[in-house]
Amino acid sequence: MIPIPWNFEPNLTDAEFQTIGRFACRWAMIDNTLANCLRAILKMEPEEATVMIFPLTQDIRMQRIEALSKLHIMNQDQIALFLELKPLIRAMQFLRTTVLHGIADSQTGDFLLRSKLRRVGKDELFQCEDLINYAAHVTLAFRFALGDAGKAWPPVPYALPDRPPIPDFLPNDCRAFPARSKGGPPIRPEPSRG
Repeated sequence: MIPIPWNFEPNLTDAEFQTIGRFACRWAMIDNTLANCLRAILKMEPEEATVMIFPLTQDIRMQRIEALSKLHIMNQDQIALFLELKPLIRAMQFLRTTVLHGIADSQTGDFLLRSKLRRVGKDELFQCEDLINYAAHVTLAFRFALGDAGKAWPPVPYALPDRPPIPDFLPNDCRAFPARSKGGPPIRPEPSRG
């Protein structure tokens, strides 16, 4: 095997590399599920969505879903899930872009994204696992709440776990959640009626 010319790898253990790989796979699934949410809202078949939706950036997908939510295409449960999802997607973008498009500092092992002048410490990244997992649950809950009219798949309820603490190092827009409902998880969507 040809050795690499950089010396950042000793700062990351095999277990840390595995965790980063798991996070990357989870972020990809969140992104794919979000594309399927837009596909379901627009009632597109997967083949059409492959041409029209999946090539879009995550930002564009979120903007389109938000614009569609203002056209009263979604019910209140679906909109509530989307509002819960918005800061989570911002957090995932912040983490994913910094870690996967940044460089690992050879002295500290922290991740540095020079183009945006931001740094995420590896300890900070690893404390985000519950937040990443929660984002996966909310994305899936949103997808289930939308159903799939083309496949006669009605909306399905999905009970969310409690929202985890949001790490302080994340930007403010990653913490802009809707108010929690009293006594329980922030959202427990019920099947849509009608």
